[in-house]
Amino acid sequence: MVAIVQADILNHLAAGDAGNTDQKGKALEDVVEQTMCLFDGVGLIDRNVEDLPGSLEIDLILYNHQVAGAGLPFFPPLMIIECKNWAAPVNTATLRAFTSKVHRMKLKFGLLFAANGITGDANDVTAAHAHLRDVFSQDDEIILVITRHELCGVGSTEELGILLRKKYGRFIMGMAAF
Repeated sequence: MVAIVQADILNHLAAGDAGNTDQKGKALEDVVEQTMCLFDGVGLIDRNVEDLPGSLEIDLILYNHQVAGAGLPFFPPLMIIECKNWAAPVNTATLRAFTSKVHRMKLKFGLLFAANGITGDANDVTAAHAHLRDVFSQDDEIILVITRHELCGVGSTEELGILLRKKYGRFIMGMAAF
């Protein structure tokens, strides 16, 4: 277990909030990278990388060595992450763009760090929540959504790991709060 220093996260995000849209987005990317890379066996492959034709961009690509008994062994060896540090929830169109990246890269898993979640109702599975359910039903692709509030509420890799495991389990069981 590694401590996650919440004061550092809050200060970094607050500094980003005081800047322009790019600075705000970069602040969330920084925090997500630093936090996720605290897990044993998880590290950065690349950041803000485009494919060769320049048709898609990924905020973060992480490797996951799936260390037994530590780290994130329940996640795949390659994780792509999208970060949206928006005042509003991420809409279906934006979520579709991310899920199409996951699909195009022939992956089955992605993480969306969305400051204010996604549109719709998780319990009624509407709007963006419906899209996530459809993508899972049709293509077995799992996209977990982590909010800024959730990220700022964990104090250790153990707590974040528990949050991610619960979200993963709830998602595959078709339950709300993914």
